[in-house]
Amino acid sequence: MEKPEVSIIVPTYNSGETLAESLKSIKGQTYPSYEVVVVDNFSSDDTLKKAKEFKAKTMQQKCNAALARNIGVTNSVGRYILFIDSDQILSPTVVEECVEKCLNEKAGMVRIPEIFIGKGFWGSCSAVWKNYYQKVEQLYTAYGNILSGEPRFFVREQITRVGMLDTALIWGEDYDLYEKLKKANVKEAVCKSSVYHYELTSLKGILVKNLYYGKYIPIFMKHTQKQIFPLMLRHALLTLKEISRNFKSSPATIVGCAILLCLKTYTLIVSLPVGLLFPIDER
Repeated sequence: MEKPEVSIIVPTYNSGETLAESLKSIKGQTYPSYEVVVVDNFSSDDTLKKAKEFKAKTMQQKCNAALARNIGVTNSVGRYILFIDSDQILSPTVVEECVEKCLNEKAGMVRIPEIFIGKGFWGSCSAVWKNYYQKVEQLYTAYGNILSGEPRFFVREQITRVGMLDTALIWGEDYDLYEKLKKANVKEAVCKSSVYHYELTSLKGILVKNLYYGKYIPIFMKHTQKQIFPLMLRHALLTLKEISRNFKSSPATIVGCAILLCLKTYTLIVSLPVGLLFPIDER
C-alpha cells in the first residue's frame, strides 16, 4: 500500500551553518514518502545552495516564521505537515512514528519530545536551562501551560480548517495554533522519538534573540488575551530551583543558568515596554 506523503516545512534565514545537518536528518528518516519545502527569507549566505543540494523545494519570500510555514503548507502536497526549524535534527523514526499515531490513534496533531543540545559553555548552559524548563512543566502542571513543546506534526486538513498560523504573531504563534486546534477538538498524540535542537553558543546571541522576541510578547497577549509574564517568571524561578537541586555537574553551569535567568528577566523588562508603547504588527 502506498504510504501517505508528509510535507516537511523549514523556514530559513541565513541558516547555512545548521541547515545541512537538519536536512541530512530528514534524508535519514525511516519513512520514505516525504517532500521538503524550504521557505527562505532572502538569506545572504549559502542557505539556498544547501537546500537545493538536498533537492528541497525552495522559494523565497519576505516573511516571519508563521508566514513562512503558511506559505510552505500552501505550496506542498502532503497529507501530513511537519514543521521544523533549520537548527533542529530529527531522530530517524520521527516521521514514521508520527504517521502511525495519526493513522492508528486517529490523532490530528502529534507532539514530538524536544531535547536541547549546546556547544561551548553558554550553549551548554542554555541547553540545560531549556531541558529543565520542560521538565518543570511536567512537574508543576498545576501552574498551567507555559508555551513550550507544542505539537509540530499535523494532519493537513486540520490546520487548514482552523486557519493555519496567525501571521501577526512573531512569538507564540505555535502555541496559538495549538490552542485553536484544541478548541476545534482535534485529538493529540505524543510520539517517543525526539527532535534535537541546537542552542546559540554566545551570550550576545542569546541576549539579542531574547530582546527580539520579547518586544513581540505584547502582541501575543493582545491577540490571545493571556497575561503570561507572571507565569513565565514563576516558571523560570522553578527551573533554576530544579537545576540547583538536581543537576549533577560543575557549579559553573549552575551559575551560568542563574546568569541566563537574570538575562531573560532583564530582556523581558526592557523589551516589553517597547512592545507596549510601539506596537508592531508584522504580517
